[in-house]
Amino acid sequence: MCGICAVMMENRNKDFPIGCLLYKMMESQQIRAQDSTGVAIFNKETNKEFYKLDYFRKNNGKYNPVTEKVPPERLDKTFYELTQDPNIVITSFAKEMNLLKDIGLVRDLDAKYKIRSIQGTHGIGHLRIATSSRVTPDNAHPFSTIVMPDIAVVHNGEITNYSKLRSSLELQGYHLFTRCDSEVIAVFIADQLLRHGDLEKANYELIKKADGPFTYIVATSNSLALVRDKFGARKGIFGYNPGNRNYPPFWAMATDLSALDSVGATFYVETPQPGKPKIFYNEMKTRSIPN
Repeated sequence: MCGICAVMMENRNKDFPIGCLLYKMMESQQIRAQDSTGVAIFNKETNKEFYKLDYFRKNNGKYNPVTEKVPPERLDKTFYELTQDPNIVITSFAKEMNLLKDIGLVRDLDAKYKIRSIQGTHGIGHLRIATSSRVTPDNAHPFSTIVMPDIAVVHNGEITNYSKLRSSLELQGYHLFTRCDSEVIAVFIADQLLRHGDLEKANYELIKKADGPFTYIVATSNSLALVRDKFGARKGIFGYNPGNRNYPPFWAMATDLSALDSVGATFYVETPQPGKPKIFYNEMKTRSIPN
């Protein structure tokens, strides 16, 4: 059973090292999974003149991480060249998002990327135990997409009609880089956002079309959405920390209560209703579509 978590700082606070909160929440759930781990953290102070592409270049069984800054006028050409190379797996397309993932434990990820020091407005984290795909860096979460920048997903559970959803997306011309069902969530949500720009509607469409037990968190440049399947087969909770001398106020989401407790987000703890997305915006408004 994978572990997922997320944090949304209140009042658009971007100066706190949000990575330290995600680290604590992930460490508290490490018993769930030890195969791989990752985070996606958003900071609006990121350089807006370039897009940032992160990818793994596979070479003799090794996965070498590469970060490339691409100006807008070269983006299409760069995408074409990278997607033609079978040894390239693009993991992140961003302006404001910093996505870092690898095999191993959360302490290994921190040793490599210093995630505890990363500042931002909001972010998501994941601990993976492999159930259907290999333990490799490209199969670690979060999953992003080249459909649009600054979207990432962490997922606990299984999309049992994954092949059908993937085929539908590929017929529309979308490129997927792994065989992991979680990547389909990111591409599906991005496609829906391009169609109508409504995050709630996008999640409702996925809930309607996806089969299986799942909970996921999707992050965009200004929001987090905690989503459970229509039967509520997988756990997911959220809570609030009103702030103290150690932390500014924030909302937190996770698989387990222990993760909320590890960062003091134990006020207003709730579980979203099955099949009803709980959405948190930078402005800290939450809403859900009524029955």
